[in-house]
Amino acid sequence: MSETTVSTVEAPQPGRYIVPGPPPRPRSQLVGTGFAIAAGSMAVAGALGHYMARRHLIDDPGHAWLDGQSVPNPQLVYALITLGVSIVTAHWAHWASRRGERGHTWVGMAITLVMGFAFFNMVMYSLNRMGIELGAGEWENLAFSVTGLSLAILIVGMFYLGLMTLRSLGGSVGRDRSTLLGSAVFFWDFAVLAWAATWYVVYVVK
Repeated sequence: MSETTVSTVEAPQPGRYIVPGPPPRPRSQLVGTGFAIAAGSMAVAGALGHYMARRHLIDDPGHAWLDGQSVPNPQLVYALITLGVSIVTAHWAHWASRRGERGHTWVGMAITLVMGFAFFNMVMYSLNRMGIELGAGEWENLAFSVTGLSLAILIVGMFYLGLMTLRSLGGSVGRDRSTLLGSAVFFWDFAVLAWAATWYVVYVVK
């Protein structure tokens, strides 16, 4: 009678194996960003709508509404062009992130943030040149409020981009991990469009 060999499998011991955590859900951040954009769009639309409603109540909006203020349009146009360049570099960084090219991702995001700081520098120069003072008139109050809202959205967008850039430095690049950076770029697109609408209504149409 032949002997049979019974093979035994060693049972896993506690603490010896690493149990994988739940899979990441980057789409949830993209959806949350979309809700934030929807809320911001309603806020900007409401502010611009109130501005236009008050402007149309003036008999001579071209002179009495502005209260003698002169708008430095060339500087504001340059600021808008700067934001346009930042959109291109932001999407370049997102494209590079999806391909796993960290170097191009970091360079693109660095240029985007530099363009953002340059924009704020030009806008602050233009506002200081205009000498807008709160309480001086209805146009000054509304222009300062609507402009401040759009600038606040841009500040949030720059902070969002900077935070996601730090995530990319930690390795959040690649086709499955670039959604986080894409969410920040998505919000930045909205922030630039919000400023473009504010610039056109407040400083072009006046």
